[in-house]
Amino acid sequence: MRKYILLILINISLVFAQERCGSSLFMNKNINEENVNLLLRKKIENKIKNWKYNYSSSINIPVVFHVIYKNTNENISDAQIISQLNILNEDFRRQNSDTINTPNDFLQFAADTEINFCLAKRTPENDTTSGITRTLTSVNSFSLNDNNIFFDSLGGKSIWNTKKYLNIYICDLTGVLGFASFPGTNQLIDGVVIDFEYFGNTGTALSPYNKGRTCTHEVGHWLNLMHIWGDITCGDDFVSDTPEQEIENYSCPQHPSPSCSNNGDMFQNYMDYTNDACMNLFTIGQKNRMHATLNLSREDIINSKACYFPYEDISITSNLSSFCSTENLTSTEISVNVENLSSKQINSFKISYILNNNNPVTLDWTGNLNSFDNVDLTIGNEQLIQGQHTLKIFSSNPNGFNDLNNLNDTIHINFEIFFGENYDISILTDNYGEEVSWEITNDSNQIINFGDSLISNQFNSINLCLHPDSCYMFTIYDSYNDGICCDFGNGFFSINQINYSGEFGSSFSVDLCNLSELNDSYKKLYVYPNPSTGKFVFLFPDIIYNFDVFDINGNKILSKNFSKKEIILDLSGYRSGLYIVRANNNKNNYVYKITKY
Repeated sequence: MRKYILLILINISLVFAQERCGSSLFMNKNINEENVNLLLRKKIENKIKNWKYNYSSSINIPVVFHVIYKNTNENISDAQIISQLNILNEDFRRQNSDTINTPNDFLQFAADTEINFCLAKRTPENDTTSGITRTLTSVNSFSLNDNNIFFDSLGGKSIWNTKKYLNIYICDLTGVLGFASFPGTNQLIDGVVIDFEYFGNTGTALSPYNKGRTCTHEVGHWLNLMHIWGDITCGDDFVSDTPEQEIENYSCPQHPSPSCSNNGDMFQNYMDYTNDACMNLFTIGQKNRMHATLNLSREDIINSKACYFPYEDISITSNLSSFCSTENLTSTEISVNVENLSSKQINSFKISYILNNNNPVTLDWTGNLNSFDNVDLTIGNEQLIQGQHTLKIFSSNPNGFNDLNNLNDTIHINFEIFFGENYDISILTDNYGEEVSWEITNDSNQIINFGDSLISNQFNSINLCLHPDSCYMFTIYDSYNDGICCDFGNGFFSINQINYSGEFGSSFSVDLCNLSELNDSYKKLYVYPNPSTGKFVFLFPDIIYNFDVFDINGNKILSKNFSKKEIILDLSGYRSGLYIVRANNNKNNYVYKITKY
């Protein structure tokens, strides 16, 4: 049935409307009080008319039930409330037992609306909740002619954020069984109100409205469904598959019950006025209209997390550790990796750190961090002196909620900045790592560090901090006198990213004092980000021809030939861990460690 919207907004029939439903009157009252409401309703209808129906999944709507009572009879039980929640889910998903009463004429139109309702588990303040509030009032009864039910100060209960919750009020309601707000209503009064005697199917529920269909009907209005007869004689409800009918039906007529030249009124529809036991269906067209409303006018509630306990879980890690510096004041980057361990997307959180008991420094992060994804963040840069330091890094407020899993929210790091030159040594052994050893000697030929029995076919990492006022010699040995390549593996070693061949016989020595000169050109190499979730960008000072990537076990996982200075490496399809990149050209060999989270 298609007619112009002003018919429903202006020419509303009030005959019997106060008996079963007051939503139309409530809408007119709001339009008279707020002229902008009428314009907004027109815009909503225009958007719905042009919306393309597309259902990717069912929709969950968080519900909070507000019980407003003056005596114990009005303070209905949790069981009665849960019965109503179950009825909503059964009726909207067409799982109600009385679907067998749908006439064959209408079976092709009957729909599972794919809309679910769940009890809220978190409050607007992010505390846990049962999804039920109870308020003792001094008000004898409430009416749709005032808005007292929606405000603490007027004897009711102030509404919860209507962008995140469907607020359903149960109270002693005068004149009507229930009423609801349509989309576009002032958010302070945007909810559903039901008399306590026509709610659910147990307790205080009275026949013939004791099967919870008053609430089903009013939630239909909240989702923008009109009365099936369009509130005027043979009117329009803006749904094409509901027959045009003359007026509302009461009790339970005999099918067919034709009017307006139709083959029979669809008095079994939840949006008519028949008894609860006579109602049993929504149509496909009504489903489309409700989904259009949820996507266009109530879109925020689709993304509400109110059905979930206030439990978001992010974990943090940092690779900051002790390091060397020859500077009295060293610029130190405070970085962290944040992983989303929740089942839902994280859109915001706070990361803070306290360095050496100074005042906290906080970063407010916003973005889109999907479940089990992670992100690298630099949260500060500090000028630090040599010596010992303490650092505490902690996360908070994921999605604005409490992170109840606090075991992975805080890192305590004790680190030291040593005076000296840093030497990062990596040895990829061959099949016989037990034959390999190494030592560091000073300029007096004294051994100051050593290692032996290395792990076969794996990168063996050594990190040393050596005093810059002395010269040192690094020597690698192979007891079998055949180096670490090439008959029994593909070993090599690197010092501060400079690559050396594994083909050396019994031993090979590197003067670390001369290494510093070699490092001058290497310092121009830039890799970012590192660590990374997968993609790394290498900027070399020279054109690179050969580019190899090894895992921690020494397996070559990638090998490419290039002729350029900028190389993008994508390890998104590989597991997290440490990798070694070896690149070379005619002048220099480079070895670089990268970490994939």
